[in-house]
Amino acid sequence: MKILMERAQKPKVAEPLANGQVNLLYDNNFWQTLQQTKLAFVEFFGEWCNPCKALAPIFAELAKDYEGKVYFAKIDIDRNRRTVGQFGVQSVPMVIVFKDSKPIGNLPGLRGYADYDMVLSQMTGGPDTSSYV
Repeated sequence: MKILMERAQKPKVAEPLANGQVNLLYDNNFWQTLQQTKLAFVEFFGEWCNPCKALAPIFAELAKDYEGKVYFAKIDIDRNRRTVGQFGVQSVPMVIVFKDSKPIGNLPGLRGYADYDMVLSQMTGGPDTSSYV
């Protein structure tokens, strides 16, 4: 009975891989990982890219805010050319949005938290703000 009560109190997780972190993807695990997701935000980045570095804390905050709802990842364009070539990424940062492992849109360039949050809110119904109340 105690176990049932504990399970009932835990929030429902819509996206099991959405661990509240930005995960690294590579050519060898990109599709295998995305096929396990319902909603994913993937940043294509370069180590040398200053706007990509500026996006990192924004993406990390979004990953925390949408934990359990959206899977966040990034992939280095210089080390994973096979995957990058499949999407024709020519400039970074480039965020590609996936639903049921299919790309449904992209968000090129550096944007603020609010821009990404607006898209995510439309897709998920918003972040879990119950811990802020």
